[in-house]
Amino acid sequence: MNIFGAPHPRSRIYTKPKSYWSFWSDLLLGRFNKGNDVQKFERALAEKFGVPEAVCVSMTRVGIYLVLKNLIKPGQNVIMSPYTVADVVNMVVLASGVPVFTDIEQRSCNLNPAEVAKLIDKNTGAVIATHLHGVGARIYEILALCRQHNIPLIEDAAQSFGGKAKGKRLGTIGDVGIYSLGMYKNINSWYGGAVVAKDSALLNKLRAELAQYDFQSPIFILKKMLKGLATDLLTYPLIFQPLTYWLFRYGFLHDIGWINRQVEIELDLELKKEMPANYLRRYTPFQARLALSQLNQIDADIELRAKKAALYRKELSGISELVLPPEENDSKYIYPVFAVQYQDRKKLLKWLMRQKRDVTAQHLKNCADLESFSAFYRDCPVARKTANEVILLPTYTRYPDSEIKKNIEVIRAFFGR
Repeated sequence: MNIFGAPHPRSRIYTKPKSYWSFWSDLLLGRFNKGNDVQKFERALAEKFGVPEAVCVSMTRVGIYLVLKNLIKPGQNVIMSPYTVADVVNMVVLASGVPVFTDIEQRSCNLNPAEVAKLIDKNTGAVIATHLHGVGARIYEILALCRQHNIPLIEDAAQSFGGKAKGKRLGTIGDVGIYSLGMYKNINSWYGGAVVAKDSALLNKLRAELAQYDFQSPIFILKKMLKGLATDLLTYPLIFQPLTYWLFRYGFLHDIGWINRQVEIELDLELKKEMPANYLRRYTPFQARLALSQLNQIDADIELRAKKAALYRKELSGISELVLPPEENDSKYIYPVFAVQYQDRKKLLKWLMRQKRDVTAQHLKNCADLESFSAFYRDCPVARKTANEVILLPTYTRYPDSEIKKNIEVIRAFFGR
């Protein structure tokens, strides 16, 4: 029983004891970078997702860089959403592409096909369609546009690993799909990603370049693990409810910057002039063993989160002031969060925090408005509005339904329902 009146945390990372002890056992046994487990995971992923093959990379963003480097000509345009991680824009630039920001749909937070159509020209080298918040973009409409103009379609499915549209996995519909295997994703290998593609020649080029790199450093992964361990401990209910929650609640309600920055993500918004040295690394056999042990669990986890999302949708759909994600129809979204939007986000978040709820804003920026990317500025009013309004409601598998019902009750009270 919770005697402190505090909620469950807004997020928890996907870890088990094995996530930690296997690192040390592999290191002590000298097998951290040994074995054919990367190839095993690539084959298992390809089979599960119904594609010919897959290639693991050190980071999702590195996958985007390598794909673009081998798909586009220097100076070609890459049509993309501005509502994304700033470093994705950097990967386009470092691959000698020119980011062309196109506005998004508000409900899905993803590319608007009508806006994409306006921007395709003779210098378009590729389109990147992001499936944000686990919600699929209108990928078949975007694919039709790309096919019409003979342009490669890249799916950034970092937040949608395992989702489906018309029975096909997101990331396998376009020409290339890119996934994340980071610690807040539904497969956690302490960083890393994977690329799938219909073109074996493209994947062979990626493999040839990756073979030139060193394996990811154990020190780098250890730093990620220590950060994960701190997060695990601070969000463990027996620590979070009497201690962590109250600290962050105080910081948010009183606008204390140094506290609030501890829970913000993607704070690096600068334009990169060169690729950071620790990006160009190889995915390790240690990471692949972790990922392989979790692969068969993803569909069961998706079902759990979909049920939690359905609870939110059922009870919040009558509140006209809230913008909810689109319904699935013939798709299967993975809902790592249930992303809603409200025009006075901070007011609603403060209300929720005062009522002892723990939810957060989405911290992604509208990159089209960032000073660092001013050379690529385009007016994207929907992306600008969305970046200031998205609230992430928890759906992770260990999040109790009773907490969802409390969140709903407090949100409905705010709107007088």
